[in-house]
Amino acid sequence: MSRKDAYKLIEKVHSYTNKEIDFSNYIKEYQEIEQEEFDIEYEFLGVSNGFLSELIYAITGYKVEVYGEVEELFTCPCCGYKTLTEPFNPKEGTGYDICPYCNWEDDGTTDIQSYCAINKGSMLDYRNKLRLNFNKYYTNKWLKN
Repeated sequence: MSRKDAYKLIEKVHSYTNKEIDFSNYIKEYQEIEQEEFDIEYEFLGVSNGFLSELIYAITGYKVEVYGEVEELFTCPCCGYKTLTEPFNPKEGTGYDICPYCNWEDDGTTDIQSYCAINKGSMLDYRNKLRLNFNKYYTNKWLKN
């Protein structure tokens, strides 16, 4: 199955479940979140084909192999996954992306022990939190550098 077809299938399932299930009864944090427009291509930007295959299996019960080029993203300096859409460059004013895996905001910090005001901690702090709160859902979602 191509990535484009995988996106179509996931989007179709999302459109059905989004209308029929009110997660606010099950997930406390969901009560505070406003419903946003679901942009499939943005939500799955840079995710691995293996992750898309697992997701399709989870929602349909069918094992499929997803193929196609994965969008090339930049490596998060904190967790090492390719999750950032632009590199940090203070001269051009680019970067400052927030990693969807570890939540580190790329501010150009390279010293893992330096406290970062934007992130309210150091990279080492974030890495330790990841070790303690590992989420299996993200096992192979993004490519590792």
